[in-house]
Amino acid sequence: MIIECKEITKTYPVEGTLVHAVNAVNLSVDKGDFLVILGHSGSGKTTLLSLIGGLTSPDSGQVFIDGVENWQQSDRALSTMRNSKIGFIFQFASLIPTLSVMENILLPLSFGQNPAGSRALALDILAQVGLADKGKAFPSQLSGGQQRRVAIARSFINCPDIILADEPTGDLDEETESDILGLFRRYNEQGTTFVVVTHNSDLAATQKGARVFSMRQGVLSSQGARVF
Repeated sequence: MIIECKEITKTYPVEGTLVHAVNAVNLSVDKGDFLVILGHSGSGKTTLLSLIGGLTSPDSGQVFIDGVENWQQSDRALSTMRNSKIGFIFQFASLIPTLSVMENILLPLSFGQNPAGSRALALDILAQVGLADKGKAFPSQLSGGQQRRVAIARSFINCPDIILADEPTGDLDEETESDILGLFRRYNEQGTTFVVVTHNSDLAATQKGARVFSMRQGVLSSQGARVF
């Protein structure tokens, strides 16, 4: 089991009341699984990703990655785990405007190992997302959809075991969305675990073998059988 959540809860104060962004969620994910979590804005799905990825600590409950509880390790160990095992695709591209596309993609390597051939790997990933000619461009020179694809490429640069993706196709046109989902399938077939949160119900239907969940008011519910 690569991800395990045990009764995790996260609340936020809103106008003097505690709102459950994530409410007693239990979740087990095996290596190579592809999870799609459907939910409207405000359902808690982004907070759940942050909890799984160790970006936010739960008020109660536990999150284990490869058998190690996120918040029972040092900050340094947690940062190392995030950088080596998890690729994040955030809801917004979050590119650094003063860095080129290539530099943005390589940025995660500056916090850990910088293996030989990393630039060649970055070029290969750029080609896979259809931006082979944009390595020297800056974010301001790209469309929203192109920036999204750079962010997707960046998430793969560390060859992570897990991809946590928040609305990964949000800025993409229909053709590019299909290409990116095909890329996800190929990585998943090679053993990468995906947890994708989205409001786009069509996304689940395109991923054969996906486990589909819904999230509403912080409560996670399985939608049953895998997609075939």
